[in-house]
Amino acid sequence: MKKNELRALLEARGLRPNSRFGQNFLIDEALLARIPDDAGVSSGDKVLEVGPGAGALTEQLLRVDADVLAVELDHGLAALLRERFLSHIDSQQLTLIEGDALGKNERLNAAVEEWWQNLDTAPYVVANLPYAISGPFLARLPGRNIAGATLLLQKEVAEKVAGPVGNAEWSALSIRLSLCFDCKLGRRLPPEVFWPRPQIDSAFLQLSPKENAISHEQDFQLAEVLRFSFGQRRKQIFGRLRKQFPEWAQALTELDVAADARPGNIAPNVWLNALDKVNC
Repeated sequence: MKKNELRALLEARGLRPNSRFGQNFLIDEALLARIPDDAGVSSGDKVLEVGPGAGALTEQLLRVDADVLAVELDHGLAALLRERFLSHIDSQQLTLIEGDALGKNERLNAAVEEWWQNLDTAPYVVANLPYAISGPFLARLPGRNIAGATLLLQKEVAEKVAGPVGNAEWSALSIRLSLCFDCKLGRRLPPEVFWPRPQIDSAFLQLSPKENAISHEQDFQLAEVLRFSFGQRRKQIFGRLRKQFPEWAQALTELDVAADARPGNIAPNVWLNALDKVNC
C-alpha cells in the first residue's frame, strides 16, 4: 500500500498514525509482497500477526492463502480491518482480536493463548512489531511451538538478539532465544520505507526452531536466574549468584566457568548444562 493510499484510507475514517502505539506503517509494496515467501508461509499455514495496522502485511498473508490471527490494539484500526477484510473474516480465513497482544507474567493475550493451544500444527509469527513491545513480545516466544518467526524490529534490537555470544549487547533474552531458535539478522530497512518515518533504522529478525530447543519449563527456570544475573551485567557473576542462587553458582563452578566471569561471557550451552546440574 502506497503512502498516499494509506493516508487517504486513514483520513476517510478520521484516523492518523498514533505515536503512543508506535505506529510506523510499512509502505514499500515490493517489500511487503516478499515477506510471506521470506517467512516461508504458504497456503493453509497458521500465522499470528501482531500490530497489523491498516492491513498491508495482512493483505499479503491472505494473498498466499494463510490462515491469519491478527491482534490490533488500536480501536480505529481494528474497525478499519473489519471493514477491509470482511469477506475473509466471514470465511474464517482471518480472525481479528482487538486488544493488547501481551498478557501478564510473560504470557500472551488470553485469546491468543487459547488459539495457539488449539492448533494442530505449529504457527508462524510474522509481524511489523511496534517498537515499544519488541522486547516484551520476544520474551514470550522461548519454549513455544513455532514453525518460524519473521519480525520487523528496531535494528539495534534485532542485532542484539542475533549477535555473537559475548558481544557488548548480549542479554538474558539473547540467551533464552538462542536456546530455542537459530536467530538470523535479515534485511535492513531505512526510515523512508515507513510512514511516518521513524528516527531509527529497522531490520528483520528471523527465528527458526532448533530440533533440541528447550522446553517452556526449562525456559521458565532459566529466565529467572538470567534476569538476575544480567541485572548487573558488568559485575562478576559468582559474587551475586552465591547469595541469591547458590545452587547455580555451584553448578557453574563445576562446569569450570572462570571465577571472574561476567554473565555475558557465559555461552548459552553452559547455562543449559548448569540447569541440568541444578535439576539433578
